Amino acid sequence: MRTILASAAEGRRTALLLALLGGSLTEPEDFVREGFPQALRDRGIAADLSLSEMKMAWFADGSVVSRIRDSVVDPAKARGHARIWMAGISLGALAALCYAARHEDDLAGVTLITPYPATREVLREIEAAGGLSQWRPTVPPEGDLEREAWRWLIGRDSRRPPQVRCYLASGDRFAEGQRQMAQALDPACVRELPGGHDWAAWRLLWSEFLRDGKAVLQ
Repeated sequence: MRTILASAAEGRRTALLLALLGGSLTEPEDFVREGFPQALRDRGIAADLSLSEMKMAWFADGSVVSRIRDSVVDPAKARGHARIWMAGISLGALAALCYAARHEDDLAGVTLITPYPATREVLREIEAAGGLSQWRPTVPPEGDLEREAWRWLIGRDSRRPPQVRCYLASGDRFAEGQRQMAQALDPACVRELPGGHDWAAWRLLWSEFLRDGKAVLQ
């Protein structure tokens, strides 16, 4: 899992790592090109950044959580980061939820930016059950990443970390499933702004998260 580092506090190590997980067709360098590290510096938030790729194949073979731990979380702990806040766009947002479902104690927070909600099979299950409040996902002994992520999101204790925030674009092609995700959260932790499933929306929503979350990120 290819990961690059970009510090927002040049010349010194920070206690906080913001771990950004990309979409399925993005590269870590795209975050730099699109100004994500610079936006963090402009807000005056002292944090180091890790920028990582994400592939759908890692969901298919069940390796995505172990890859994140090996490439992002364990190296962050070894560098001395005391807090890790994981953020993802599109498929990376679902990956962040999958990680939290299995290792929530590793994370201070999770930010979902236009998340890829799940495969149609899972969304149909939710609809057939009558919505999130009625759905009881069955997870087999060998695990099921998508259902584990949703079960964790629905059943988590919002009074305990990790905090979860969700940022949606009203014209996103996955907006219906994303709004179902948002129903599991405190409305104060959800923002929906105009836009689609593209870098223009992701930049806007990243800036909104940094504005909203500056107090908890410091």
